[in-house]
Amino acid sequence: MLRINFWSGLAVVAFSVTLLVWIIPTFGGGGFSFGLPPQLVATIGAWIMLLSASSLVILSSIALVSSKESLISSVNFNEIWHQVWPFLYVLLFIILAIYLPLTWIAPLLIGGLLFILGEQRWPIYLICTLTPTAGLYILTVYLMRIGVV
Repeated sequence: MLRINFWSGLAVVAFSVTLLVWIIPTFGGGGFSFGLPPQLVATIGAWIMLLSASSLVILSSIALVSSKESLISSVNFNEIWHQVWPFLYVLLFIILAIYLPLTWIAPLLIGGLLFILGEQRWPIYLICTLTPTAGLYILTVYLMRIGVV
């Protein structure tokens, strides 16, 4: 567990530094939100991430040294796959959303997750996949036509 804390903390440190150095200054936008300067909330969040992850790395490093546990030992690829597949699943649908309308992709995304989680009742599939899609369709097609949204 100490190794997992160390490596996940290190990954979040790298991500927050990337946010602070490149992503927020480049893609942070220039609009004002609630009277705040642009990029302020994102920068504060990135600094909180950096400080929290840094403290996790330091504390787990101290615990690793005192327990004499190896930093890299017996990598369990099943465990890594179990933690990575949800991100890859969502990334696939983000890529599909670039090319297809969201009302086509949403039922596939929700239905796929229900299938992966082992749902076997078909009425649940229909309710869970079609209700959000119908709501999104009504919102985008009918309410935008009359100027409500």
